[in-house]
Amino acid sequence: MNKKLVGSAVVGAAALAVVVAQFAGGGDDAPAAAPPPTTMPTATTLPYQETKQIYDFPAEDGRGTGGFDVEIPVPTGWAVTEDKERASYRHGDLLLETDRVALEQEDPVSGLRAVAKAAGHGGSVVGHAPVADYDAAEWDYTDTRDGRPRRIAVVGLGVGDRLITIRFEAPPAEFERNRGVLDAALRVTGAG
Repeated sequence: MNKKLVGSAVVGAAALAVVVAQFAGGGDDAPAAAPPPTTMPTATTLPYQETKQIYDFPAEDGRGTGGFDVEIPVPTGWAVTEDKERASYRHGDLLLETDRVALEQEDPVSGLRAVAKAAGHGGSVVGHAPVADYDAAEWDYTDTRDGRPRRIAVVGLGVGDRLITIRFEAPPAEFERNRGVLDAALRVTGAG
């Protein structure tokens, strides 16, 4: 037999063995798979899926057939507490809160100013672009909780004779990075 042919066959078999080992994972030269990331998603990437805080507005005094709901998207997987009309969603130092209060003023700006005055916090209340076709206002202020500063934004929606508030609070350094939580909650659905 030809020595060149045998030598070529041995080299070819060795090369084939290296290639098979790399693809089959049996060789030492095969790179190890990278472990999956262990970081938790940030508040702005938490899924919103179909979790909603729903405020029901039945037809008034049984005279109509047009009751409706106002639905606020809220974060899935956050710790939830409810107290009457208020629902609080907490994730670490972040808080998203919804509430429904009687609105004795004519518009959300004056209604939210009354809420701000009663709470005794400073800040400013200004008009906000409509949310789901509801007139809206925004109140921004800072406060201290447990000795630590907090930045807070409250958006109030005028829905009939009620003010629905959507409140987001975070440490000042975390507020802008996580404002997407408030933005997602403002994707309100439902009409009256």
